Amino acid sequence: MVYRGEYQSHIGLRNRLYKLKEQGKKIYLITARHDYDDNDSFEFDGDKMLPVKAMPRDELRDFYKDFGFDGAISEHKESMSYVAQLADGIRLLALNCDGDCKDFKGLWDNQMKWALEQIEDAHRTGNYIFAMTHYPLLPFSPIMNLISDSHLTDWEKRANQFADAGLDLIFTGHMHAQAVTEYVTENGNKITDVQTGCFVGCPCAYRKVTIKDSTADIKSYTINDFDYDKQGKSASEYFQWRFDRMIDYKMKEILPKPAMKILNKLTVKKICNFLWFNPDKSMQNILAKDLGIELVRNIFIGNEPYVKGTAVYEAFEKLINRLSLIIHIAEKKAGKKNKVLSDIKSFLLCTIGDEKQRDWDLTLDINRKSF
Repeated sequence: MVYRGEYQSHIGLRNRLYKLKEQGKKIYLITARHDYDDNDSFEFDGDKMLPVKAMPRDELRDFYKDFGFDGAISEHKESMSYVAQLADGIRLLALNCDGDCKDFKGLWDNQMKWALEQIEDAHRTGNYIFAMTHYPLLPFSPIMNLISDSHLTDWEKRANQFADAGLDLIFTGHMHAQAVTEYVTENGNKITDVQTGCFVGCPCAYRKVTIKDSTADIKSYTINDFDYDKQGKSASEYFQWRFDRMIDYKMKEILPKPAMKILNKLTVKKICNFLWFNPDKSMQNILAKDLGIELVRNIFIGNEPYVKGTAVYEAFEKLINRLSLIIHIAEKKAGKKNKVLSDIKSFLLCTIGDEKQRDWDLTLDINRKSF
């Protein structure tokens, strides 16, 4: 909810939450790793970072007691998780996934036991129950299987347990991405992870969810404007510019200056010509660096556009085919460590294009009537 556990930021946020509550809004929240003291809480004075008072983790529950915790029908206080009755026949399972506050980002066994009991109780009493947690339950893009901080540490184990227990919908965040991801267990049970962007990133998105009968209708919206010096840009343009600048900065951090000098001049056409083919004219003069930044951005915006039939897809497919011998060697080695790399061609093409195109708007069938 805040940047690095700054106490004053929590006070400011809570004041705003109370204003919403005074207008009749019901608010349910969970805390996460950015919300408590980890010896890195600062305020900014120009370019200077000055240490400030931080929020102790064990004070978070009572600090936000009026936003889900005190009204809960069941609570796992050890993990700061709870169940709320949102409406007649609908419950929310709010799961904190801080884990050990270090390397393990997930749910402890006793916390999971409690969660499964809550799912069973909801079904037994005729309630539909869905969940929310900070970290994504599922890797939302093939490449996220390779990034440990992009999902729960024990995601596959927990996804199987949740889906087989009848939990079919979970809302997540952390990665600031707009994504809808499905997982089906060996028993044929499905769970859908709906991850949403944030107001201070690209995309600056939020969702409206309507549960009616046996469907969940999910619509996404963006912030069109806000009071800030956006350099003449719209909100979406400004956040896109910031995102691209961040990736460019990271590249400059990682790559030596001679490599960046080459990248700043290397076009898509030059790469393709080196492998004896011409890309579509529409993309020949695009800098490979700029295309790479766009592809990364698209992963977070969602509905990745470069599917079969597009110029970028065709260029990537030809490039991969030209490098097939090298790729097959890499698959044998990398595939042993991570199964998603056992088919690198599919891995790459699925990363740049999403055939389903439902990361923003969709209607899900839910198993509300089966209990």
